[in-house]
Amino acid sequence: MTRHLFDIKERATHSLVAEQLRALADQIAKGSLNMAYDEWHAPTVIVDPMEVVVDLVQRKHEVELSIQMRWPVEEAAAK
Repeated sequence: MTRHLFDIKERATHSLVAEQLRALADQIAKGSLNMAYDEWHAPTVIVDPMEVVVDLVQRKHEVELSIQMRWPVEEAAAK
């Protein structure tokens, strides 16, 4: 089963984006993410081990940084 919980696309200053990433990193460090469209959705629990891919690509007119993180669902990790 797949459930889309959250996405965002915005234009912002690099300092604002850095603030948002720090807040996200703090949530990851605490072990859960509070990000969802539905305000009644429980926080997403983060379970070890995490798989992380960081990809930096420079094109002719732009640079793209992608960060992908993946971890098992809490119930699957307990098995």
